[in-house]
Amino acid sequence: MVIKAISYFKNAETDCQYFQDWVIQLENLNGRKYDAFEITSSLGNTKVYGINTKELQLETLIIFPGARTTSLIWDLDRGLDKLGQKLRIFLVETNGLPNLSEGKTPDIRSLDYGHWAREIIDKLSNEKVFIAGASLVSGQSDFQ
Repeated sequence: MVIKAISYFKNAETDCQYFQDWVIQLENLNGRKYDAFEITSSLGNTKVYGINTKELQLETLIIFPGARTTSLIWDLDRGLDKLGQKLRIFLVETNGLPNLSEGKTPDIRSLDYGHWAREIIDKLSNEKVFIAGASLVSGQSDFQ
């Protein structure tokens, strides 16, 4: 995998603490505690938050956020409850975006984010999974 850029917080200690405090506030507002762990991938450490992660009998949903955001926006105001069923949910913090995953970023026009996502999926579950999130389009686009 070719690393095109590396993003970082300007003040890593302060900014990471701010982000962690925000996660705690979200947990308090939502009345739930997220499982939080890291997965080693070709882009470095990838932060993952989860709900019901130890309940292996549940169907699995893996969420990848859009650009310049965190996967936790999917659960603002308990948004994941609106799915209407209990799921084993993994919220993946995409490397290279403003979150607690490492900042290594492949070329967005390559297939490398797809290869990285496959790595993450394989490490999270060896069963059938559902995937949700924003697309990271490869190749040419009419959008500027």
